[in-house]
Amino acid sequence: MTSVGTRHRSLRDETVDELRRLILSGEVAPGERLSELAISERLGVSRLPVREAFRRLEAEGLLESLPRRGVRVVELDSDELATVREVRVALEMIAVRQTIERDDPEVMARLSDYLDEGEKAVGAGDRDALGRLNDSFHELLSTGTGSRFLADTLRAVRNQAHHLVGGVSGAVEPSWSEHAAIVRATLDRDVELATMLMRRHLADRHAHQGGPRPD
Repeated sequence: MTSVGTRHRSLRDETVDELRRLILSGEVAPGERLSELAISERLGVSRLPVREAFRRLEAEGLLESLPRRGVRVVELDSDELATVREVRVALEMIAVRQTIERDDPEVMARLSDYLDEGEKAVGAGDRDALGRLNDSFHELLSTGTGSRFLADTLRAVRNQAHHLVGGVSGAVEPSWSEHAAIVRATLDRDVELATMLMRRHLADRHAHQGGPRPD
C-alpha cells in the first residue's frame, strides 16, 4: 500500500480521507478501538496527522472518544437510520435549491463538465469512471451552495448514512442515471424539478436493502 504521505494533497487531509475510507469500507470494524501508533504505522505517517484525523472523524460522528482508552469506531445503530434519512433528504434538497439560486458560473460549468464526462463514460462502458463521478456528485452540489457549514454538515450526515448500512454500494449505473437527471434540472435552473428528483433519488436509495444505499 502506498503511504499516505507520498501523495500531493496535504498530509492532514489525506490521512483523514484514508482513515474515513477504512471505516466506511468496513476494513476498520464498528466498535474497534484505534491507537495513534497503530494507525500511524498502517498509513505510513506520524502520529500528529493521525491525532488530527481522530478529532475530525469524531466530529463527523464516525469515531468516539473513550476516557483514558483512546478512540473507537462508532457502533452501528439501526435505530438512528430514520433520523439520518430525514436529515439527509432535507439537507440535500436545500443544497440543490441553494446551488441553483446562487447560480455560480464556475459551479455550473463544473456540473456541465460532470455531465459530459459521465455521458462519455457511459458510452465507453467505463464503470470505474462512473463510480468516481457518482462519488463526487453530492459533494459537488454541496460546495455549489457556497456554504462551508452546509457542506461540512452534509458530509458528516452522508458518512453516517454510509456507516449505518455498512459501507459503499456497488450499484453504479442506477445512481449515475439519477444523478445525471438532477444535474440536468440544476443546469436548467429548475428548482422544483431538481429538488423533486433529489427527494425521489434518496427515497429510492433508502428502499434498497432496508436502509439508505450509499451513493
